[in-house]
Amino acid sequence: MKTIIPAQREGTAYDTISEKIFPTEKLAKAHFNVVRDRLLAINHWHKVSADEKTVFELVDGRGEQVERLPAIGDFIRIDIPGPINHTGNGFDWVKIEDIFEDEEIHEEFISIRVRPSSNPEKHSPEVAHFFDDTATSTFIVKRESNKISAEVHGRNEKPNLEDVDLIDKIRNTFVAFGGILGASKIQWKSFTEGLLT
Repeated sequence: MKTIIPAQREGTAYDTISEKIFPTEKLAKAHFNVVRDRLLAINHWHKVSADEKTVFELVDGRGEQVERLPAIGDFIRIDIPGPINHTGNGFDWVKIEDIFEDEEIHEEFISIRVRPSSNPEKHSPEVAHFFDDTATSTFIVKRESNKISAEVHGRNEKPNLEDVDLIDKIRNTFVAFGGILGASKIQWKSFTEGLLT
């Protein structure tokens, strides 16, 4: 299987994993399809998590929200509570750089990897996210026999302080260090648990 999660080189990293074991592989296989569909329904991620404060929207390359399965090259517009991101027109932005799915006899797997990106509504190169574009988040749902796992893996997370104005530098530092100090881990644990429920 190809390498899904990038190597950790700088900044911070985290791994959030939730698991659920089913009495039989047949039941796990049926529930895997439900969990997979939840992962792919990006516009509804805020309903999956117990903490519905952050809203995610799937956006195409023209900056328009779409209600469909995600594709490589799509964007996710993120509305997080707190100070707004001026570079992102009030939002943080990531771009989907990889979607991978695989199935074997007793295993199934799907992943989505995103990276902080520019704001497609502005058509400008500045990264519109509180982390710089060396960071990635990888979302994984997998089934191994009668066990299903939902995972989020963050790598190379550093505050975005390049090519942004002073207000966004302060804001990005504040939000990034909040995430590094544990807020994002709590949010993603709620998300992974919600995917499996």
